[in-house]
Amino acid sequence: MMRPVQVTMIFLFPMVFVLAACNSKPLDVDVSGVQANIKLERFDRDLFMMDQDTMNAAIGTLYEEYGDFFDVFNVHVISIGQASSRRYSSYLSMFINDPINREVFEYTNEVFASATAIEEELTNGFRHYLYHYPDSLPPRVVAYVSRFNQGLFTVGSFVGVGLDQYLGSECKYYHQMGIPSYLVRKKVPEQVPLDVMYAWATQLYPYNDSADNVLSRMIYHGQLTWFVGAMFPDFEEQLIMGFTEEQMRWCRNNEEQMWTHLVEEKLLFSSDPMNIRKLVEDAPHTRFYTSESPGRAAVWQGWQIVGAYASRNPKLSVHQVMSQRNYQELLRLSSYNP
Repeated sequence: MMRPVQVTMIFLFPMVFVLAACNSKPLDVDVSGVQANIKLERFDRDLFMMDQDTMNAAIGTLYEEYGDFFDVFNVHVISIGQASSRRYSSYLSMFINDPINREVFEYTNEVFASATAIEEELTNGFRHYLYHYPDSLPPRVVAYVSRFNQGLFTVGSFVGVGLDQYLGSECKYYHQMGIPSYLVRKKVPEQVPLDVMYAWATQLYPYNDSADNVLSRMIYHGQLTWFVGAMFPDFEEQLIMGFTEEQMRWCRNNEEQMWTHLVEEKLLFSSDPMNIRKLVEDAPHTRFYTSESPGRAAVWQGWQIVGAYASRNPKLSVHQVMSQRNYQELLRLSSYNP
């Protein structure tokens, strides 16, 4: 029987990260004494390269090795049901032997023939994580291929990464599927460590939806981005947000105007789901601003608010900054004034 688990499916606005709203880098800490060694576990290879003549035994081995991750992958990602179901092995065999699925796996396996660079970045990020959370354990990062069904999910101590969502901006599949260019340009291997850390942050700090409005979403996603910046303090702001140079410049040059517009148009406390989506979800540009603005420009502004809050309260730990769930109070204590 499948064990009950709490699953967070991550629908990422492709991201990139940087430190918060000041020139100094208080989060650029010395992690030389912190031990960590993060591996990208290749479930995708274990699955597609299994000995299908002994499939039942192989399934048992996978379940023993990957536990809750395996459950979620089967039920929520590729939708073939629980491993305990009567026809499960037949459905899994169909998935593995589907010609397109195998083609996507082989393409992915070629792109990710080596994961050394990704593992080095993950290790660096989670060394910072252990510095700030010394009593914690980093997650297991497990790679899979799902024919583009799902990019990321978290469950328990796992972060699942769909490598077929990071095959490079020139990948033929993305263009065949008609994925917009503003999303395709972020589907690169270098994005994996950043998105993994963002996903882990959502697991650690779920959204407080007691007062769901534009301000709350801006600041919450700003907190997640600030968290990633704390774990990767050497990454530039533009990378952490996934912006082009022009988009980053636009945000910096128009920060005051963006804030004034949100206030004057009474958008900050709007609970209209459409307004929230237009401001915090990825898009060619932010609908309430000009066509030169990037999608998620309001999230960048949320990040600046969180950065201001952390700067004005320097005794707060990373966990304390992230644990502030009264978003309006965070704004007040930040004294944010672009």
